[in-house]
Amino acid sequence: MPREFASVSIASAPAVPAPGDDPASGATAAVLAATVALAFKGVVAKLAYATGMSVAAFLVLRFAVAVPLFWLGARWLVRGGLGLTRAQWIKSSATGFAFFLAAYTDLTAISLIEAGTSRLILFTFPVIVILLNAVLERRPPGLRDVLTFAVTYAGVAMVALPKGFSALSPTQIEGMCWAVASAVTYAIYLTASQPVMKEIGSARFTASSNTITLAAMLVAVGITPGFSELTYPAEGVTWGVVNAIACTVIPFFLLFEGIRRCGAVRASLLTLSGPVVTAIAAWAILGETLSPLQIGGFAVTIAGVASLSLPKSLFSRLFSRKTAA
Repeated sequence: MPREFASVSIASAPAVPAPGDDPASGATAAVLAATVALAFKGVVAKLAYATGMSVAAFLVLRFAVAVPLFWLGARWLVRGGLGLTRAQWIKSSATGFAFFLAAYTDLTAISLIEAGTSRLILFTFPVIVILLNAVLERRPPGLRDVLTFAVTYAGVAMVALPKGFSALSPTQIEGMCWAVASAVTYAIYLTASQPVMKEIGSARFTASSNTITLAAMLVAVGITPGFSELTYPAEGVTWGVVNAIACTVIPFFLLFEGIRRCGAVRASLLTLSGPVVTAIAAWAILGETLSPLQIGGFAVTIAGVASLSLPKSLFSRLFSRKTAA
């Protein structure tokens, strides 16, 4: 999950084309490839869990493989040294711990509920970012933000509760609570990470923040009962390595390149296809299915999140016309 949809929260960032490049050349392909790779994260995690690997074991393996690769990528991308000041490490530590919470809650949710449903609930984090910013700025959320929140979570309810709340098992309820917690903690992580990322650059930030995430995971393994029982079946290790490389490291650099070439706004719109890709992959590989009502819920949720890309002035004009009519 690292930095997925980070483009949503930095949508004002301009495209920075490379010298002599067509800004759009390859950008769409890079962003879509990253979106597809990230969309398979939950499916690959499910395959690893099926081998007997625990959430904790999967997380430790994922970050242990990803962190050195992120540092190698940062060394390739960043001109000059990779060193951070003490203050920058402290800032990265705070965000790294927040990302540890987001990753743990996300992968726990995936272990309890369907990958497509978990992915869709996580996908609502941009709406939470908007509301969180309203709280931090001590202002009430705008009408558009409130309606977007209502529409988005109405769609989630259509997917998660097709037969009503009473039809859910205790495991499903627990899994959905973990998924909501992941969306909230990921929104907090993104909100806190933006100033740090601007200060030290996205590549160095990702490497340093994920280093702290790995450290937090190892501490949790050492002090939390049950976490120390890490088992690594051979097939599970294979899926864990695939997740770390193909669903974590590579998509980050593809998304970074796509944003650099075409801008964060266009990239964030392209990533809206992520939950759909997950649902299709979960159906084809895991046998997960969706009813017509749930398919409609997917569409409603994606439309709700996509509306955040519309100018507020457009929304105001449309609403004022309806009021006048």
